[in-house]
Amino acid sequence: MASEDVFNCSLQFEDPTTSELIQAIDGNYAATITLVVATILSIITFVVFMEGEVFVCRKIASRRKVQLSFIMGIYPVFSTTSLISLYVPRASLVARFSAQVYLSVSLLQFVMLITGYFKTRDNMRRLLKGSILPLGSPPLLIFASCCLPKIPITEGNLLQIVRIIKAAVLQVAVLKPILWFVATVLWTNGSYKPGKIGLHEPFIFFQIASLLSTLIALNGIIILFRLCKEPLKNFKITPKFFTVQLALVLTTTQSILIAILLSANVITCRYPFSARMRGSYIDNLLTVVEMFFFNIMATIWYRRLEGNIDPEDQLRRRYYAQLSSTYKVDPAIQIAMGDETDVMTSLTTSETSSRTLDNNSNEGKIVLNGVELNGKGTNGYHQTKDLENGSTEI
Repeated sequence: MASEDVFNCSLQFEDPTTSELIQAIDGNYAATITLVVATILSIITFVVFMEGEVFVCRKIASRRKVQLSFIMGIYPVFSTTSLISLYVPRASLVARFSAQVYLSVSLLQFVMLITGYFKTRDNMRRLLKGSILPLGSPPLLIFASCCLPKIPITEGNLLQIVRIIKAAVLQVAVLKPILWFVATVLWTNGSYKPGKIGLHEPFIFFQIASLLSTLIALNGIIILFRLCKEPLKNFKITPKFFTVQLALVLTTTQSILIAILLSANVITCRYPFSARMRGSYIDNLLTVVEMFFFNIMATIWYRRLEGNIDPEDQLRRRYYAQLSSTYKVDPAIQIAMGDETDVMTSLTTSETSSRTLDNNSNEGKIVLNGVELNGKGTNGYHQTKDLENGSTEI
């Protein structure tokens, strides 16, 4: 019976349908458990993403929450499309095409997120002026690092360098979807066979073009990261870059490595899969597991206020959160009752800011990080409450 299965498998050229797949793994406990575990991991990945998405949309304002949402969505999108490919093997190429399109757009959003941390062009010029641009950056130009010059950043060339970096990332957002679309069209015609390597097979040429496009974009992102790492250290861009880089590299190179294993007959045919389809199945299964762990890493660094909002805004939020939790009744009544000192003292317990009080003054002034708030804050607000014994300004 086993030899008959091997013989039938060797004659099978079409991928199995969902019903054929379920019939084939019926009674195979290892395959069933593997599919169930992959489903659970994918569901957990999606649930964790949705919880982080709700947090980002509620806590972070402006367009930054859109950029964060795109980047956080990389992992559930790849996990979901790979899970669909596990249940519907014939949809594998279409699902991968959709995931690659989303990844390409998310890379551009990541570059916009990094440049958006500077807030304004003048701020970017001020923080990056005098920095050195290392052209010999991995992965493309690392071997030529000794020959390539290091360009000093000036006010004149900064915007041009940023535009070049954005163009390097934009090309992958345009080229890769086109490549995968053409590959899908050829696949429907029977001309494109995923995992089949040969001089006359379009698969290898499409993979090489996709890999080169990815490496160019990755090289631009690495240059931007090395340039902005120190000025933007408060925004924790190192772990954010690391999670995006892992997803980009693994999703591109993993399929090529599996194709090499297929050509070396390391991955063999097993009923009801052909060797090529079994390689695609392993690729999708690994992607589900990888995205589960990457999503946890991304959630730690993207689902948080620290590193995603400006330090001034973060300090202001904590300051008013402390006020709102302290002034549970009318502030005038508390001060009149003699609770002014206790209220002020509680504000000095913040771990991330140095707050000092001017207890020698009867005007109730607060000094925040060395700046005296006499009713004129950074937003131009002025709050004054007239009391019977005087006035308190915040």
